[in-house]
Amino acid sequence: MAMATVLVLTGLSLASCANCQKPNENMETKRGKVIGIGGVFFKSQDPEKAKQWYEDHLGIENGPYGHVFTWYHNKDGEVEGQTVWTPFESDTDYFGDNDMMINYIVDDMDAIVERLRKEGVKFVDEVTGYEGLGKFVHIEDNEGRRVELWEPVK
Repeated sequence: MAMATVLVLTGLSLASCANCQKPNENMETKRGKVIGIGGVFFKSQDPEKAKQWYEDHLGIENGPYGHVFTWYHNKDGEVEGQTVWTPFESDTDYFGDNDMMINYIVDDMDAIVERLRKEGVKFVDEVTGYEGLGKFVHIEDNEGRRVELWEPVK
């Protein structure tokens, strides 16, 4: 359940970002697409030393789950979302055989899962819901990298 604790912090929505690229025209009106990056996770031989290096040299302050980048996209200063940056122990199997994983926020988990299954995308697990967090599922991209999809609680 430690991973669920980390993921509660994620949630960047790019849907209202004025400087962001527009989605593929075919996807603009469809539900079931990526709308933001919720987290960037990578393996480290020593996560605490990695956190300290990034803090010392790049100014990324860290807490127990890495750093949470908070994004504001409106003049009222309301939080639109957050992206988590976290080093993990090098022996974690959460990323499969990969050294890193990106968590993508999706607008409709059921729709994207249905479409990806029809398209023959490889699923690592089934959709799992966590109270207060939302729905998660892991897939593999065309090169075998594990990708996490997340639909936050609305």
